[in-house]
Amino acid sequence: MGKVIVVEGYSFTDENMAKQARTEAEGVRYVKGRTDMSKPDQVFLVYHRLISQKMFQTPVGYAYLKELQEYLKTMPGIHAEDIKPVPVAPNLVVHDTRGITERWSRRLEKEQNKLKMSIVVNFAFAVSILLMFLITATSGQTTILNYEKKIQDRYASWEQELTQREKAIREEEQELELDFDTVLDEEEEEELKDLE
Repeated sequence: MGKVIVVEGYSFTDENMAKQARTEAEGVRYVKGRTDMSKPDQVFLVYHRLISQKMFQTPVGYAYLKELQEYLKTMPGIHAEDIKPVPVAPNLVVHDTRGITERWSRRLEKEQNKLKMSIVVNFAFAVSILLMFLITATSGQTTILNYEKKIQDRYASWEQELTQREKAIREEEQELELDFDTVLDEEEEEELKDLE
């Protein structure tokens, strides 16, 4: 948590919001100095002008508007339904020095943090999936997609190798048979010579 800045009894962690609160505090002092509280009609006009011009956006200004609103509700001749409610700016996150916080703003902030985290996690999943597809597409290793082709190619090369070996063996056998036949023929001729 950052530096805490106190303005008119309210603590701010946002420096810009604290600066705006100081400006509003000066504005409240100026309006109080120029408004005659003994004239309810004048107070009524000032209150509604401040609301319509959106002069206040921090608790400092809202507190003054609420003070004027409560004053007007007690004045005879001014109907409560004619007094506009104090509009509050969205996303206001301000802490009172007495410990009162804007619960809805905190809840909104938590939901926004959850949304941001969800976006980050979803982005990480998307990147992971894209990386997996990229690896699969560029990999030379056997995958489920090209497994059958790899096996067929492997068996075809084995079959070709076995055919070549078988051919070589047959050729050697034929040579051996010829040699054996030649050896036999020579032996038979010698035996025949011996018999004569």
